[in-house]
Amino acid sequence: MRGFRAAASALGVFSVALLGAVLVAGCGSSGSGGSSTTEVPGNPAPTDPTDPAPTDPTDPTDPAPTDPVCDETFDSTYDAIQSAIFEGKGCTAEACHGGASAGGLDLRAEVSYGNLFDTPSTASSLSRVHPGAKDRSFLWLKLLAATDESIEIAGSPMPLGATPLGTDELDLVRLWIQAGAPEAGTVLETDGLVDGCLPEPEPILIEPLPPPAPGEGVQLEMPAFLLEAASETEVCFPTYYDFTDVVPDEFKSPDGNLFWWEAFEIRQDPASHHLLVQAPIAAFGGSNTDPGLVEGWACLDGANEGDPCDPLDEGACGAGTCAGPVRVGTGCSGYEYARSVTPITFTGTQQPQYRRQNHPGVYAPAPIKGLVFWNSHAFNLTTSDTRMHARVNWLFARDRTHPIQTYGGGDNNFGISRLIVEGAAPYTEKVMCGETILPRGARLTGLNSHTHKRGKRFWYEAPDGEILYESLVYNDPLDKQFDPPLEFDSEDTAERTITFCSLYNNGVDEAGDPDPETVTRASRIPYGVQLDGLPDFVGLCEPSRCVNEGARFDVNCDDRIRNQAGDDAVCDSAPGAGDGFCDACNIMGGVTTENEMFGPDISYFVVELE
Repeated sequence: MRGFRAAASALGVFSVALLGAVLVAGCGSSGSGGSSTTEVPGNPAPTDPTDPAPTDPTDPTDPAPTDPVCDETFDSTYDAIQSAIFEGKGCTAEACHGGASAGGLDLRAEVSYGNLFDTPSTASSLSRVHPGAKDRSFLWLKLLAATDESIEIAGSPMPLGATPLGTDELDLVRLWIQAGAPEAGTVLETDGLVDGCLPEPEPILIEPLPPPAPGEGVQLEMPAFLLEAASETEVCFPTYYDFTDVVPDEFKSPDGNLFWWEAFEIRQDPASHHLLVQAPIAAFGGSNTDPGLVEGWACLDGANEGDPCDPLDEGACGAGTCAGPVRVGTGCSGYEYARSVTPITFTGTQQPQYRRQNHPGVYAPAPIKGLVFWNSHAFNLTTSDTRMHARVNWLFARDRTHPIQTYGGGDNNFGISRLIVEGAAPYTEKVMCGETILPRGARLTGLNSHTHKRGKRFWYEAPDGEILYESLVYNDPLDKQFDPPLEFDSEDTAERTITFCSLYNNGVDEAGDPDPETVTRASRIPYGVQLDGLPDFVGLCEPSRCVNEGARFDVNCDDRIRNQAGDDAVCDSAPGAGDGFCDACNIMGGVTTENEMFGPDISYFVVELE
């Protein structure tokens, strides 16, 4: 049976940092009621005069586009890793991982991939390469240990006797693993990390996540939906499940409406920006489980796509799945085909692949049957259509001592409201901080974070100012676990206050100079979101600084009209030149990848104090 997973935050039990409330949806969607949201296109993007004019292949006077000169050409990202790292660092030498197969590992080109991918290492309990999970990949940890003394790993760091991998080389391996460690194809963002040329990227489909063993857990599979070429989209749609007969009684609540879990894992295609798994809030009390609450069930994916179906008939769609209508828009709040249902997030991730293991004895609930709403935000930066796949596993909780508690992005609306008002101005950096007070008896078990690409550093501080956490990669944030947990027992609230901060960079390069390519640009924000009670589209911005060559970046070009455009003439490189472009904005809170968020993710449980 297709599976399922859980975490209940709005119920005071669990909240992944992506829980949501409505400003909210998108990279943080939600819903325990609140305003409905609809994706609304912004004004047509202004033409960027700094973009080169396209060539016309039918015009003999137009120069033909030229391909870059390549010193070396690779067939795939993995081929580049084989050449630059395994061979370039001497790993395939006869006495190492060549003919001698040190540690039982042969890294010569004809056999290396099969010896790495999802293959157990001989020196640890880890796989040599675990698709999508670098921290569970022995290869990654061995390579990282050469430059990171905090990594504890069996044997010597690698490469042995050679120069450790540099930043670009480590990023090459990291991105490859994060994308599912494919043997063929070009992983996005790896082309600039190799000394050579890679093929144009094509959509990458990750190896499906195997389901848990019977009696150990359950899996829920999202039916694959169409993700068109060169697009960014966010969708919501429901499916139906029933785990009543597959969950052993020992893992069910006394009334049989819930099951208890201690860990979950999500694996998606690398095109994912986030996935929120939601259920009707009433389902945690045993109601709102009737599929009749949704109108318009039809087959999704497979040969029968579009045919009407009965969600209670598991075979109705063949290889596809019976699903409610796919609504394009932000979040699942206000889903119009089930207006009597209020969905809340009980599981989610901001990464294509993610695994969370609760601290021993900590557990969370999930409805044992009913509707599940899939809120997927994904982008396809290739020139080919694809389908977005996702699977979620839950492992049953045998030890149930403490229900999990969280403080997450849904609790501060992902900072969207603050970012709209306080976002860094063009060509500046700015730190934003927040805080939360943990209850007495709290035992802090984990920290994570969520920003978008202009969030350059996220950190947490203990009450005494000690840095508890620091993450420097927005789309691969540090997931830090504390064992033993940190204790917060003081009667003084100041001694139980956790501060969280993020540094945002809005177009400042490494030398401290303005960078028009990385600044927030009005023309690059794909859409805004209309929320009930607010007059404007959340996420759109009004430009105030120039981006074109020859302009002064400190001149204000705001035209004082709410139109997502500015006074281009102010930006002309010379009076009347007509080459000006006013397009740089303050960082704007919102839900697209061009907007920003400020999302903490704090996991803890509470013990009774004498």
